[in-house]
Amino acid sequence: MNSPVINQDMILEILSRFPASDIEKSRLLNKECNKRSYESWFLNLNRDRTNSISGYFAQYNGGGDNYQTSFVYEKTGSQNNGVSIDFLPPGKVKIEACDASHGILLCVNETGPSVTEYIVCKPTIKQYQIIPNPTMQTFAGSFGLAVNRLNPFRFKILRLSSLPGILNRNHRTFVSEVFDSDSFSWKRIKNLRLPRKDGLIPSKPVHASRFLHWLSRDDNVIRFCLKTETWSFFKTPNFGVSPRLVRYEGKLGVSRWWMTSGEGLNRLWVLKSSFEKSWVKVKDIKGVGIGENVLWTPSNDMVTL
Repeated sequence: MNSPVINQDMILEILSRFPASDIEKSRLLNKECNKRSYESWFLNLNRDRTNSISGYFAQYNGGGDNYQTSFVYEKTGSQNNGVSIDFLPPGKVKIEACDASHGILLCVNETGPSVTEYIVCKPTIKQYQIIPNPTMQTFAGSFGLAVNRLNPFRFKILRLSSLPGILNRNHRTFVSEVFDSDSFSWKRIKNLRLPRKDGLIPSKPVHASRFLHWLSRDDNVIRFCLKTETWSFFKTPNFGVSPRLVRYEGKLGVSRWWMTSGEGLNRLWVLKSSFEKSWVKVKDIKGVGIGENVLWTPSNDMVTL
C-alpha cells in the first residue's frame, strides 16, 4: 500500500505554532517546507502565533569608546517590549557578535581603564553570563558567535586578532582563539594564514550550516568549521563586482552587483550544499544600485536596503 501524501500546507500550519528553534530543526527534514518557511507570510504568522520578537540591534559610536544601541522592530507598529541591553552591568558596552537565529549576543564591557568583561546575553529575557577574558592580549579584529545546542545551552566564540607588526609584517596572519562553553575556557588554535596578496576584510562573519564565513580582499570566502575548528578557502562567483556575503534559506549566499540594459542588479547565489564549493544562481534583485547596500533579507521575498 502506498504511503499517504503529506500535505505541505498542513505541515506549515502546524509548524507556524512552534518556536523558532523547533522550526530550525524541522527545516532539515523537508526541502519544500524549508523553502516556504522562509517566506514572509509564514514568518509573520509564526511571530504572531508564538508572540515572538523580530528585529535587529542598531549600534553607533557616540564618541570615543561610547557606543549607543537601540532595537529596531521588523514589523511596523510592533509593541515596545523593552528589548535592550540596558540590563547588563554598568560600563561602556559594545556588541561584538551575535547568533541572530537564537537571539544571543556577545558584548564587551569596559568597566574601567584597561578592565573589560566578556558577556554572553539574551536581551529578550534579560539574562546574561560573564565569561573569562581571552588569554591573548592582542587587538581583536573580528568575533564570531554560534549556538550549538539549546538544551542544555551550548555555544562557541571565535576571536581573530592581529599579531604585532614585527611578527606579522605582511598582515596576513591572525591569531585564532576559541571559547567553548563546555569547558568554559579559551584555547589557542591554529593561526589563520591568508594566501599571498590577499587580506581579511574587517567585518562580522556570516553564520550558516555550522560554519563562520568572511570575505577576503581577493573575493575569496574564508571559512571556519565550528566542529573541527579548521580553516578553508574558496572563490566567490566570477561575475559582477562588489561581492557581499549573506545568509539565504539557512545557506551561505553571495550577492554581486552588475549592469544590464542600463539597469543595476544584484545577483544572488547560494552554495549548492554546505560541504561543496560550487555556487547556484538564485535570482536577480532589481533596483539596487552600486551605492546601495543590502542590509538583510528577513525572508525569501523581502529585501531591506
